[in-house]
Amino acid sequence: MMQLMKTVLQGFILSLALSAVGSWTASAAEPIRASGNPFLAGADPHVEQFGDRVWMVPTHYRGIERSFYAYSSKDLVEWSVHGPILAFSDIDWIDDDGAPNHWAWAPCLAEKQGKYYLYYSVGPQIPTPSRIGVAVADTPAGPFKDSGKPLLTGGDGFEAIDPMVFRDPLGGKYYLFAGGSAGATLRVFELAEDMVAFARELEVETPPYFTEGAFMHFHRGRYYLSYSHGSYRDATYSVHYATSDSVTGPWDYQGRILSSDARHKGPGHHSFFRDPGTDAWYIAYHRWNDRAGDGPFRGSRQLAIDRIAYDSTGAILPVEMTDTGVSIPDGIRPEAPFAGVPGIVIDHAPQAEGLYIGSPSLAVLQSGTYVASHDFFGPKSGEWESAQSVVFRSEDRGEHWEQVARIDGAFWSNLFEHQGSLYLMGTDKHHGQIVIRRSLDEGRTWTQPASATTGQLTESGEYHTAPMPVVVHEGRLWRAFEDAMGGTNWGQRYRAIMMSIPVDADLLVRENWTFSNPLARNPEWLDGRFNGWLEGNAVLGPDGEMVTILRVDTPDCPEKAAIVEVASDGKELRFSPETGFIDFPGGAKKFVIRYDPESGLYWTLATYVEERHQGAGKPGGIRNTLGLFCSKDLREWELRCRLLYHPDVRNHGFQYPDWHFDGADIVAVIRTAYDDCQGGAHNNHDANFLTFHRFRTFRTLTPSDSVPMP
Repeated sequence: MMQLMKTVLQGFILSLALSAVGSWTASAAEPIRASGNPFLAGADPHVEQFGDRVWMVPTHYRGIERSFYAYSSKDLVEWSVHGPILAFSDIDWIDDDGAPNHWAWAPCLAEKQGKYYLYYSVGPQIPTPSRIGVAVADTPAGPFKDSGKPLLTGGDGFEAIDPMVFRDPLGGKYYLFAGGSAGATLRVFELAEDMVAFARELEVETPPYFTEGAFMHFHRGRYYLSYSHGSYRDATYSVHYATSDSVTGPWDYQGRILSSDARHKGPGHHSFFRDPGTDAWYIAYHRWNDRAGDGPFRGSRQLAIDRIAYDSTGAILPVEMTDTGVSIPDGIRPEAPFAGVPGIVIDHAPQAEGLYIGSPSLAVLQSGTYVASHDFFGPKSGEWESAQSVVFRSEDRGEHWEQVARIDGAFWSNLFEHQGSLYLMGTDKHHGQIVIRRSLDEGRTWTQPASATTGQLTESGEYHTAPMPVVVHEGRLWRAFEDAMGGTNWGQRYRAIMMSIPVDADLLVRENWTFSNPLARNPEWLDGRFNGWLEGNAVLGPDGEMVTILRVDTPDCPEKAAIVEVASDGKELRFSPETGFIDFPGGAKKFVIRYDPESGLYWTLATYVEERHQGAGKPGGIRNTLGLFCSKDLREWELRCRLLYHPDVRNHGFQYPDWHFDGADIVAVIRTAYDDCQGGAHNNHDANFLTFHRFRTFRTLTPSDSVPMP
């Protein structure tokens, strides 16, 4: 590594020809415009996304300056130059070891609560140990102020180099990964609250083939630890990775994903990141370009960015190093992998995985944070034993999402906020027990329903639901469920129930909840065309009385819903088949009804059947059209606008929307079955996407605003 930094200093003195690194301007005040790979002279690129920009801090070559610079971009083609963000001369302790010469390299950026932290290696490594420092700034563009002392000092066979800070999306804690080179040892530390000291060191094994440059990222519930192997000076330099269910291992070695080829040598010291404009995954790394043989190489390393992809098992496919990078001749950014999917993709599950996305739920918190969730069903899921749900957060009103939790034993669940806490309420599996969890940190961590006082709301039987609304009325919370003990056949077995609880009671305590009688279907209703009801909505009717409005399964159109009356004490349900059934477009699929005081109307997003598709099958199996409907009285419903449509009814669907009013807009999460270049959805029911949508100025929409029907 010492020789590495000598090469860096040689690069400073040689003042590289700019033509070797693509088309960009020499002035730090003007942006760099990349025209393919390599796009900048330098090494060790660390990349993070802050807001709508990607930020990069590398070990770089800028004349003979001894400073760090930052680069930021919205499109990965045009990069703004910031800095210097930290001069080596401003690191007060850099000379404290008495060595005659010093340099710094391998910077890393992190953010916490609006503050930005720059971590970096300080040498020499011989004869004095390497060290890691940290500096703080109010913006990623700096200027950064050093903390005043080393964060970590090497010795005893450990080299304090190549810091990388990772925020665990599941636990919210920050960890520093460091080490490598001649010691080839990995160490992991939990950072203190102030980010400039350690809370503790964690015991961790060094993964196979580890040399240096550790990088951690999180994808679809799995931790990916990647790192460089070999000598940076020759063609052995490469990137390997291992995976784990924990931020500290144990590691399951997966193999090599980036290695030298005929034209590009020594790729390594990399970062993974997602493009904020397309959500495509990329790897930034350094390499020598157009060099022959195995080395040692002389000259300077250069920065490149290339696409990465995961297969259906989550394995990272080997990366092809390109000369085009992310730019194309006309400057148009590369198309997103799911560019045709309506809305913003929160999560994706290819059908080959045997996991389908179900039960979307959305909460808009008082803090302004959006939280979304969904579960997994299908042949490879654990829905019948202990179902799994995942939770996502957005801090920019739904534009970008981050997975923050994965929960065992949560199915058919809805998110809601109550008295400053976030709750997740559903069953623990398919036809399981009713459970509820509480989160005090906006969805990152959750209580575990282990008893009658910690969230297990039933102790026996079988229950069914979907992400349905929680309504406050007369000092109580109301939530509709069904029990599944009225038989064995789907639909026919479900009996409507209503649960309620005082608003000031502990929601995790079973005895605080009131359960109504279970109300079964009568197969003779609707002239024998009534197959079952399910997925009831708790709704306050226009007369001020609580009702539950259920989805109704019928063999043909018009679609129906059922309005069931609820006694004021919540203990009794009553239904009149003569007056309780209503025509309800989309009533054969799950829907959510909410009342809007501003318009004085009830609103719903419903997956209805357009006239052209009636007769294509049972209405419950036609899911390719989503509409916005409203009503004055819950009985007569008007189509305001067709929001989403696809002409194919077999493999496309927009279903199970959960939504909220957000000022003049409606925001929604939807279980979406759509094309994905990986075989598409298994069918219209077995969705492969969770998507977010903002339907703007919904109160003003009319049929003329509808999406077209090709």
